[in-house]
Amino acid sequence: MDLDVDALEAAARARFIHWDPRLWREIVSGPAAALAAGLDRGGGAGGLATLDSYLRLACEGVGLGYLFPSEVGRDGFMNLAFLTLVPRLLPDVPHERRPAILAGLWNLGENLETAAPWLRRIFLRLFKGLASLADLEARVAAVEEQALAAPALGLGAVTQLAWVGLSAEDRRFLPGTLHFVAPTVLCVHDRSRPGSSQGVWLADPPWTPLPLGPMGCTAAPAPARGFTPPTARDVRLTPWFATCANEWRGAASLVTSQAIVGWLPAPGG
Repeated sequence: MDLDVDALEAAARARFIHWDPRLWREIVSGPAAALAAGLDRGGGAGGLATLDSYLRLACEGVGLGYLFPSEVGRDGFMNLAFLTLVPRLLPDVPHERRPAILAGLWNLGENLETAAPWLRRIFLRLFKGLASLADLEARVAAVEEQALAAPALGLGAVTQLAWVGLSAEDRRFLPGTLHFVAPTVLCVHDRSRPGSSQGVWLADPPWTPLPLGPMGCTAAPAPARGFTPPTARDVRLTPWFATCANEWRGAASLVTSQAIVGWLPAPGG
């Protein structure tokens, strides 16, 4: 690595009160070294400039607390983007596109820092399996449209069922009352442990319904049962504990299940 990482660190120490020298060294010896090796293998122009841009953004991330050690025990989009995705995938991007990709990931990560927890988790979980950064802008726009905008189809007479298990996130979780926090995002409260809640994204294709993990929701929705599923009852459906619906989705928790059931518009329905 030909760049003067000590000079970068010295400048960062002078700027940031909560500088983490151990984390910085771990980034330099780990993700940054992996990125440098990938850029070297790929050959071509712009490798040193790409590495310099990456290290400068990593400095900002450490100094601002966007990047944190793995032992903290939580996930973060910035960690995923800059400590995993960039070292693995950026060398495959043409060198003239790399600055835009780095800037795009940084801007997305900064925006997610202040976004709703469920939106952060949608991006985090979808991007974990990313195979390429080449179409980053289009992918971000598509996820934002799906997650934030109202679906084109409303919940009509013809629907499809989506079963989403929540025990993998928390083996003790017992779905209780639920409510929508966005057109397709559901918050499910544990019926036996106040303060415990999980999110579910009832997404349209090409995505599938996705559990989002803890929500930290403080709402106390009533166990409304006014929603009647618009299709014939599935034989797997036991009596429901609570239901809720909006114009685009319906959902129910079941008395005897750790899964919730969502009703989505059926294609062509």
